[in-house]
Amino acid sequence: MANGKLPEELHMEILCRLPVKSLLRSKSVCKNWYSLIRNPAFISLRSKHSAENTDCLLVKRSLNGGACLSFVPNETTVEDIDISFTGLESLDIRDLQLLGPCNGVVCLAKGWFNSTMVICNPSMREFRVLPRPSHKKDHENNMGFGFDPSTNDYKVVKFGVLDRNSNNLLLEVGKTFEIYDLSTDSWRKVDVNPHNIGFDLDFNFLKCTSWKGGCYWYISCSDGADAIIVFRLTDEVFDEIPVPEVSLANSYTTERELFILDDSLAMVRYPSEWLHPSGLTRGYIPLMKCFGVWVMDEDGVEVSWTKKLTIGPLQGPNFALGFRRNGEFLCETGGGQMVSYHIDTQHIKEYQVYGDPTPERLQVIVYTESLISVKSNNKHDAHDGLNM
Repeated sequence: MANGKLPEELHMEILCRLPVKSLLRSKSVCKNWYSLIRNPAFISLRSKHSAENTDCLLVKRSLNGGACLSFVPNETTVEDIDISFTGLESLDIRDLQLLGPCNGVVCLAKGWFNSTMVICNPSMREFRVLPRPSHKKDHENNMGFGFDPSTNDYKVVKFGVLDRNSNNLLLEVGKTFEIYDLSTDSWRKVDVNPHNIGFDLDFNFLKCTSWKGGCYWYISCSDGADAIIVFRLTDEVFDEIPVPEVSLANSYTTERELFILDDSLAMVRYPSEWLHPSGLTRGYIPLMKCFGVWVMDEDGVEVSWTKKLTIGPLQGPNFALGFRRNGEFLCETGGGQMVSYHIDTQHIKEYQVYGDPTPERLQVIVYTESLISVKSNNKHDAHDGLNM
């Protein structure tokens, strides 16, 4: 290198290790860096490096009567994100569900037709407001968000609940199922067949878990059994997945959550009420609670579940929030604080993350920064509404 210049490949290797915030500032250094940082090959390399080497949490919490999003890289650091969307001052994220992430992109949505939906890359401080779905009836929706690797596109899926007195959602799903494609910035109706599943409609806005090109929901069926349904984004079809046959002694009410653990779909099941060590139910007295964890094994044809571990009994944790890649199991206490239990060391750690002790739980996702842009030319969008 007689001219003293570094090859572009080495530039890429060095720059991809910088935080997204620094990279955005680096674009103004020179034209070559501007072009390099916007290069799809660099964006892909940066995403791969970030996924392999960084582990941050994106937390949505109720706070001081409002709500905010925060980056939480460790137990002592909390970086609140200013999410005052320019032109959307009426947007209240307290009512919005945090869906994703997919390659650093998340979706904020509410389970009603007339609510605003937003796709956002918080590390880029960019967002896009979604157009209204075409279905005009005001009803409850169940939402999903995921990435379709076959088309390299991000999709939001929505199906509605029109009749809460019915025990069969099948007909209503066929009438109200719509998909939003980020590439076209539009909704389209889809004729889907979610099999002959009779749904128990005693739910409101089921939580979606995104994993490997699918949107997964844990549901209760009308016959009293549980099931998992998945909408596969590439084929745009529903599948039903059996759940492991488990029982929790001394508890007639259980929570069931789907998370990602070691790149596998995991089910966490635990009692809604607190249990006394003697086995007697004591309402919601904060005594002891156990969390059972199963992971799904899928060979392309058959699906099976393996009991991975039991966490606890623990005193203090109330709701499961998910898993970090470093082996931490995240929970929320009854007072609205986030804590973790390390699966290997059994060490309990308190995070400096607090939310108002309301029925609105903390929402937590394991997040990696990315340079994926979600900008559009929609005049209603305000892409710089997230301040650095």
